[in-house]
Amino acid sequence: MIIQEDKNILQDVGKQYLLNISYTSPLIKSRLSFKEHIELCKCIDELSYKEVIGLTITESVRDFESKFSKFLKYGFAQVAGMAAGFKAAKGGGGFARLGGALLGPPIAMFILYTYRKLTDTCSRACSQNKMFSTQRKICRYDCQARAALKIANTIRGEIGRCNATSNPESCKKKLQQQHIMWVKRVQQQKTKLAKAKIGIEAMARRKKDVEMQQRMKTVQASFKIPKDKLIDLISENEYLRENITFKQHLKIYHTVLNLKEEDDPIVKGHVINPNKEKNIRYALYAGLWIVPIPFFNDAVNYLIKKNNVKCIAKCIKQRKYSQKLCKNQCTYLSARTAIDFLKKELPKCQKSKKPVKCQHKIQNMLGDWKQREIEARMKYKNQLDIDLRDAKEREQKTASKQ
Repeated sequence: MIIQEDKNILQDVGKQYLLNISYTSPLIKSRLSFKEHIELCKCIDELSYKEVIGLTITESVRDFESKFSKFLKYGFAQVAGMAAGFKAAKGGGGFARLGGALLGPPIAMFILYTYRKLTDTCSRACSQNKMFSTQRKICRYDCQARAALKIANTIRGEIGRCNATSNPESCKKKLQQQHIMWVKRVQQQKTKLAKAKIGIEAMARRKKDVEMQQRMKTVQASFKIPKDKLIDLISENEYLRENITFKQHLKIYHTVLNLKEEDDPIVKGHVINPNKEKNIRYALYAGLWIVPIPFFNDAVNYLIKKNNVKCIAKCIKQRKYSQKLCKNQCTYLSARTAIDFLKKELPKCQKSKKPVKCQHKIQNMLGDWKQREIEARMKYKNQLDIDLRDAKEREQKTASKQ
């Protein structure tokens, strides 16, 4: 059976799993209005343990709980292959005893559960043993980074075990997707850790929130829009719904929702030049003010784009390898170039007027490019495996004809 602590964790990770689907699903976004989408997320957040299991496992709670202790003994490949069923292991292994195909938790949810179990113990230790908030934060991020790395390494080791399933390709695809996601999460946690050590992450986050509120107050005051009307404008705007992600749209919505009505606003309404008004409206609708792009980032992107174009031009001329493999390699090498460039620039921050701010910006960019590099490397490796397999099959066909 299952203890109450595990029930609580499964309820939490199940909600997170369902919310991730809600945030990223194009189908949900196309079928629901923005307000209906928000209501769906609220419903998911209020699900009970039994409702979570019913929606994610699609079998009775009692049946799931009776098998749960067995799931914990399996590897990720085994859980990923449960929907399709396993080939019985030689000598009558665990799969044979369970009688063929099983319904188990979705692999993404099961991995989240494993990660949560890994981090709970050390996170509690961080809270108990560290006196200062910065130390607790550094301890917690280090704990999460090590747990995410363990998950990523385990997934990588499990991919080869997919050959024991009845549908190896499906199993490998599921685990490869999860591997990319978790290796990227490792990098995210390392970036948070580096920023926490610099000591300005919390300050930067507060500053960002204040800046967004200030922008919204400026827009509200400039157009003399009451708060309730501005909320309706944001929630019902089809341009925003179609052109930015639900998470970005939700962030704008909550920022407006949290604006305080003031008798003496920080920014007083004023008459706007018609030409300027057009630019402001475009910035509002396009959501460009959410993520300002620093000049330095533009310079890095220009450098990488220039290198990538040269690489792709070489790909077009060569005929030895597939174009997809060659272009994937270009993307990977370009990301490596960006990382190397940023690492060289980081020590120069000590000579700048604001060294801490400089380090913070470059650490952010390093984290972003390392995530891109991880995804590009995985795509390049997967395509290389496909090309090698195809080449081997062609050789076998040629040999059989002779």
